[in-house]
Amino acid sequence: MPEWPELRVMQERIAAALVGRAVVAVRVGDPVVLRAVKPVEELLVGRTLRSVTHRGKLLIFAFDGLDMTVNPMLAGIFALVPAGTKATKDTRLRLEFEGATELRYRDDVRMGKVYVGIEAPGLAEIGPDAGTIDWSDAEFVERAKAKRSELRNLLQDQTFVSGIGNAYADEILWDAKLHPKRRVGSLTTAELSRLHRSLRSVVARGRAAVEAAMPPDLGRKPRGHLRVRGRAGSSCPRCGTTLIRRRKGLDDVDLCPTCQPAPKGQLY
Repeated sequence: MPEWPELRVMQERIAAALVGRAVVAVRVGDPVVLRAVKPVEELLVGRTLRSVTHRGKLLIFAFDGLDMTVNPMLAGIFALVPAGTKATKDTRLRLEFEGATELRYRDDVRMGKVYVGIEAPGLAEIGPDAGTIDWSDAEFVERAKAKRSELRNLLQDQTFVSGIGNAYADEILWDAKLHPKRRVGSLTTAELSRLHRSLRSVVARGRAAVEAAMPPDLGRKPRGHLRVRGRAGSSCPRCGTTLIRRRKGLDDVDLCPTCQPAPKGQLY
């Protein structure tokens, strides 16, 4: 799924291209992703986009008197293309703006949701953005200990810190040399401080890498910079051990069995 670095770059690019322009046409490719009180054409055509903001895994488009909130979930992605460009099969919604530019929402598994004039579920509970948290080490430690969860669950808890999914959770834990199934309560203050530093540095590096790799028309999630996610079977960049992939619930987890030793009694 798009995570904080990709969504932040998309938000900035979309805002730079479209804020101040009015919607002149709406084309629905698949209504299954839409949640609206009226047809979206009726709701959006003629409205000017005033801002694009980013909350965790959500993008919020503020039009005159109405918000559109997009939760891309597993596979949703945005594209900026000239109006009239042939649409891909996974295009679910197209907004044409003044100046003949289209904003497209694409989703090949149709899991994402576009809320028009309706507040997205859970919006009020979203925690601080992963890329902008300004907690001290002591505050991070206090907030983390209050959750009493496994580390990977902590990082993906959108009420704790928002915008982290599977990929960056793996990267942060590898950077911090911590196993995903360690429980917060088992960590020393020094280990929690290390996790805090890794969270901030990995997300910042990710944003810079995505900015450099993202094409002008958006349309993809650059992940070539990731060090462990998607690299099971290759060598750990730090110690040379073969990286492994395991399952945690419904998710895949990539890690180094040497750099990230399992807690006592855990098989991996």
